[in-house]
Amino acid sequence: MQRRKRITQISLSVISKTRFSSSSIKPLTNLDFPYSKATDDDPLYADVPKPRKDKSERKPYPTPMKELIRRAKEEKELRKSQPCRVLEDPPDNGLLVPELVHVARRVHRCRASLLSGLSAIIHHHVSVHRCRFCSEVHIGKEGHGIRTCTGPGSGSRSATHVWNKGRASDVVLFPKCFHLYDRAVKPRVIHDERFTVPRISAVLELCIQAGVDLEKFPAKRRSKPVYSIEGRIVDFEEVNNRNSETAVTSVSTATPLQEDDHYSTEKKSLKELSVKTMDSWFEMVTGVKELMERYKVWTCGYCPEVQVGPKGHKVKMCKATKHQMRDGMHAWQEATIDDVVGPNYVWHVRDPDSSALDNSLQRFYGKAPAVVELCVQGGAPVPDQYKSMMRLDVVYPQRDEVDLVA
Repeated sequence: MQRRKRITQISLSVISKTRFSSSSIKPLTNLDFPYSKATDDDPLYADVPKPRKDKSERKPYPTPMKELIRRAKEEKELRKSQPCRVLEDPPDNGLLVPELVHVARRVHRCRASLLSGLSAIIHHHVSVHRCRFCSEVHIGKEGHGIRTCTGPGSGSRSATHVWNKGRASDVVLFPKCFHLYDRAVKPRVIHDERFTVPRISAVLELCIQAGVDLEKFPAKRRSKPVYSIEGRIVDFEEVNNRNSETAVTSVSTATPLQEDDHYSTEKKSLKELSVKTMDSWFEMVTGVKELMERYKVWTCGYCPEVQVGPKGHKVKMCKATKHQMRDGMHAWQEATIDDVVGPNYVWHVRDPDSSALDNSLQRFYGKAPAVVELCVQGGAPVPDQYKSMMRLDVVYPQRDEVDLVA
């Protein structure tokens, strides 16, 4: 026992004599490991998007739930402190955001230029194929042989696609929503109005609410803000057609723009047309993101339904998972840019003149949005943000070499 105590004392004395300076201890950083940087830190790196494994799960929230709860509590406290108040911030007060009016017009112009450009590129013999039984789209001379069909009877066909000729509407997805005449006072469409209220593209509805005036889809413009009385929006402005509604511009003012774009596309080569169409695509997506920062857009957490406005509609048309528990109502949440402008990812064809894509080489192929793939095959340069997703640096093995690749 005494010997054990003696050994313990000697060990403690040795440890106490050893001097550790804090300056000699240096934390490890990424500089000590030059190859430890992950590829995810690269802003230009983007892998091939993968679909959700379980479609019954709800979409992820863009804004954390804690932040949504905090905003709801602040709004509730503001209602208690000020039951009757004038809404000051547009567009919640019924007024337009002045600095976003030109953005909305630019997005509307780019959308028209994009659609006309896609139609012209497809007319120049860049083929688009659409599966007969599912939503798969392929751009190339012939459809691919990758077995990913999930439509009716796919099991009997070994998930092989049945290709038909596609159109410009198959390349880019513009989901539709209900048009709101007065987004401030009547922000919701009820179930009985589902056949009377027109449904238009969500991008077009976003532009109309942000300041684009169309004769076919009128919208109410105010000169004075609305009031909030215990959470209810009330408009005390005198109902007068002369001062409560601004004169809407005629559709003919926007039609010559589209006609001029279509006329100019006929004179351009396929490469110039592809470059212009891709520029219109990126400019439109950038403008939609800017508009969505101020104008709210909602999407269902289980289905692709979207609605532009302060709130989601009350039409009982959801057929996704758990819709019986909601009586067909949508589970609204904040939308993202992919919900408003569907990128519609397709397989990248490196050589359009080569044979069809092989199912055994599926993991070596890349993907890209259908608009980008169509423009690249038309002669436009590959954008930097999609080079990694298209896997341009991957060498395709031969069919007999697939088993030898790690």
